[in-house]
Amino acid sequence: MSKLRTAIEMPNLLHELKLNIFSRLPVKALCVCKCVCKEWLNTISDPYFLRLHLERSMSNRQLLLLNQSSDDVNDNMTKRQIVRFFSASMEGDIQFRTIGFVGGYVHMIPSGHGLICLVNKGNFYIFNPGMKKAIKLPKPKPSTCKGIDGGFGYNPSTNEYKLVHLYDENEDEFSYSIKCEIFTLSEGSGTSSSWKQIEKQCPFIVRGWGVLANNKFYWMVWEGCHPLLKELIVSLDLETETFDFIPHPHVISYVRGNDMFLVEVQGQLCLIDTFAHPPVTHVWMLKDPVKKIWVKQCSIDLTKLEGFNNGPMQIFVLGHQNEELVISTQQERLNFFNIRTKVLRRSANLSLERESGLCLYTDTFFSLG
Repeated sequence: MSKLRTAIEMPNLLHELKLNIFSRLPVKALCVCKCVCKEWLNTISDPYFLRLHLERSMSNRQLLLLNQSSDDVNDNMTKRQIVRFFSASMEGDIQFRTIGFVGGYVHMIPSGHGLICLVNKGNFYIFNPGMKKAIKLPKPKPSTCKGIDGGFGYNPSTNEYKLVHLYDENEDEFSYSIKCEIFTLSEGSGTSSSWKQIEKQCPFIVRGWGVLANNKFYWMVWEGCHPLLKELIVSLDLETETFDFIPHPHVISYVRGNDMFLVEVQGQLCLIDTFAHPPVTHVWMLKDPVKKIWVKQCSIDLTKLEGFNNGPMQIFVLGHQNEELVISTQQERLNFFNIRTKVLRRSANLSLERESGLCLYTDTFFSLG
């Protein structure tokens, strides 16, 4: 009887072992494994395995680095420059390296998930680092103002990526008319989709890339619009396609030596509020987007971070992983701050360059078509 039970259980055990091994491999390697035999193809293509692999990838995000030979952020720059992409684990294990030549500066917009948006000379490109594939999107509307404003994010409920492009149609340099168009990227759709123009205009000029949380994009309002507007965040509801305002957590937040930016953490919008005196960063989470209620999640003592030198310090929260905020201080290492235990630790030496573009991504099978 025991021999019969063993004979029955052995195939299941081997299958679970196979799933365990496959789920630890990067997407690029699994694409090769699909070609080995039909059994492996069916295993790797199975929805259960895809969910298992994604869950493991979410707890082991990768770091994408972009180094450029030019520090000129002029989007109209015609001089060809060298761009280098590096992908590495948080422990510093290199996943891939690639190098190329482009004209103009390359901006990198993270989605908080698997795909990354690259912007170069007014064109948008979608890049899947896990599969090392990229596509160029249809040409967006031209803008009369310098630079590009927008946002890129992932909606898990629909398994779609949304790219928002804000552009100015006003020829007068002292006024603005900010229009908005949205590009939706579905699994395998590639460039078959098109830009959708929405009726409502963005009421003010924004700064920074938009952050997607709770099916809304959020931007900081550019304080140059009006002195009183430096306390506001503008939002775009993707369902109703309307804009709204959200106040900062506290009206005295903006002071000299203070720096603020937005980031998505565990599916929620967070405001990172950094002060020079005293050197501390407050992390606020928008707990109730409807009632616009903020809750302070934690405070980080900047003197504990690598690179602190008793002066103003600029930090960048790249995202989160396993209850930890991933923090860059433009040093060779990353810092990790556990929101629950308030414990701070440092990564291995990743040899990061000060001007490196950094973002987190999740290894994904999402097809670009």
